[in-house]
Amino acid sequence: MKKLASLWRRPRLAIEAVLFIGVLLAGFAFRIHSLDAQPFWVDEAESSINALSIIENGYPSDTYLGLPIYENSLVEPWPGNSEYAYRDASYSDNHFAVYHGWLPLYAIAGSFALQGVEPAKADAALSVKYDLSERKRRTRAARLPAALFGILFLALVFIGGTVLYGRDAGWAALVMGAFHPYHLVISRQARYYSAEVALTTACCICIWLLIKQCKWSHVLMAAFSFILLFHTHLLSFATAALVCALAIPFILGRHRRALVKMTAFAGMVAAGTLPWIVATDFVWHQSRIPRAWPNLRIPADLWQYPPFHWTAAVVGILFTILFAGVLLVRRRLPVRVVRPADALRAPLLLLCLWAVCGYALFLLCMPLVSFDSSRLNLSYWGPSLLLAAFLCAALARILAPRYTILGAPLILLLLFFATGHQFTTRHGFSSQDWAANSEVLNYLASLHPDRGTRFYSAPNDHLVLTFYSGLPIQDISPIRRSFLNSYTGEIIYIDPAIAVDTGVLDPQNVALAALRDSYKLTAEGARQWSEKLRTHDYRERISQLADGPLPPFARKLLDEQRRRAADVFSHSSLELMTRGFPIRSWTDWRNVLKYRFVDPQAHSGVYANYAERLCGASVTILPKSETAVYISPAR
Repeated sequence: MKKLASLWRRPRLAIEAVLFIGVLLAGFAFRIHSLDAQPFWVDEAESSINALSIIENGYPSDTYLGLPIYENSLVEPWPGNSEYAYRDASYSDNHFAVYHGWLPLYAIAGSFALQGVEPAKADAALSVKYDLSERKRRTRAARLPAALFGILFLALVFIGGTVLYGRDAGWAALVMGAFHPYHLVISRQARYYSAEVALTTACCICIWLLIKQCKWSHVLMAAFSFILLFHTHLLSFATAALVCALAIPFILGRHRRALVKMTAFAGMVAAGTLPWIVATDFVWHQSRIPRAWPNLRIPADLWQYPPFHWTAAVVGILFTILFAGVLLVRRRLPVRVVRPADALRAPLLLLCLWAVCGYALFLLCMPLVSFDSSRLNLSYWGPSLLLAAFLCAALARILAPRYTILGAPLILLLLFFATGHQFTTRHGFSSQDWAANSEVLNYLASLHPDRGTRFYSAPNDHLVLTFYSGLPIQDISPIRRSFLNSYTGEIIYIDPAIAVDTGVLDPQNVALAALRDSYKLTAEGARQWSEKLRTHDYRERISQLADGPLPPFARKLLDEQRRRAADVFSHSSLELMTRGFPIRSWTDWRNVLKYRFVDPQAHSGVYANYAERLCGASVTILPKSETAVYISPAR
């Protein structure tokens, strides 16, 4: 109470405290606003199903609704199983989830438990169990922990900026982090991204404290942060461990009894991680996962997977030149210029070291199936934001030393806009909206299948459909051809995303293209032509029947759509995974992602496991969701 009273007797600190709380609340409001605006994408459904298995079993297991969970590429044959030709290596032989850290999964499970979200029950009633309002409620519950981790990150960057460089840097990092569109997006997904960014930042701060002071309280905080990061994301934990190992000579050389403290730190981290490694048989599991680095072309791919956008790189290079110039001619410069540069040297070295280690370990250790360029900077995004804040704070101290707390955030915001960024509350990380999602689920609800019906889906949309419907919908890719051909019950197969959205076939573009060829279409006519052309190639492929002669504008649009679709796949974030394979459609793309290590050609076209069973099946194409639903009757 005395400290609180003294704070209010100092108006400037009181104002800062109020503003700090205000920015946190504003950041939280941005993150939870319309959390259910869009349905899950496949990875969110995967994490949420893992969380539901925690509620069922107490740990993230490899089954849900009585079915094995499939989420990644197929690498392991499953001999002796009459139904499944492959098992998912995301799970260990003793049925634990080991591909992803458990902390985010337990956080989602905790949110489910607090909000009354329960796992679906495997029963004889094969009906869609959740209406739209319940689907949205379950979506909000799954995404809420990411928003909370996002607020933790904001507090951490303020603390980190203040501890490593000063309150001006803390404010710059806080303001930018609160509204940065990248962090808003990762803080609104039911995934590990938000927790990973928060905990990497915490570990970076702890390493700094160990270097500077190495108190027992710092040792305890560092051990706790490292253990939490281990159970969130192993590659980021490896980055933190590597940076810490490189910092140990400095820690030992600066502090008495540092050897005892660092030994205790290592022991605590080992105690918090080794039991999990042993219990899950993690080491044996990791040896079976194909890595990305053998497929990289070095140095060419270093330009394809840069850590920053080129504009940010240019700004960083300019700051580096300016900083180096100040240090080289420091004796000729005034103190107010030299002092900020001197204070910047040590934190700059730590943060640059962290970014380099994170980038290198991503290239060397990331599994091929997860080598997604959009995830490349997750392990060092927090430290990189701190680095940008420090540089702006140093510049503010040079230009306006009396107003650095205002100047540092302002400079960082100006650089943000100058490099082509913009604030936005639109967070389009799902390819569908609720209308498209409901169209599929409402159609499934209208079928009234009997208890012997088996539901399958193209990968990995089975995860989204299972979570939102409560139906046991399985990925069709690991199923044996012989099982599908011999199964006597009804089979319903769902093939989502049959078209590639390039914008070429939007109704407005269709109407304009038609008008250029002297065809005047009404709004409804343009919409009908848009739906017809978007599904044209798919319908032609499955039925071997063409639509008949198409008018010139339609042929031109189809040619442009095919060209743009090929470009989409060649520049996708998973390009390394599909490199060397011809990709013309989502079907081709999914086949490569699933069968990349077991010969995609042997599982495509007429060789697909479902090719014989679905011959003669009725097919319904749902226009809003661009989903094909096949019904193969009981035999």
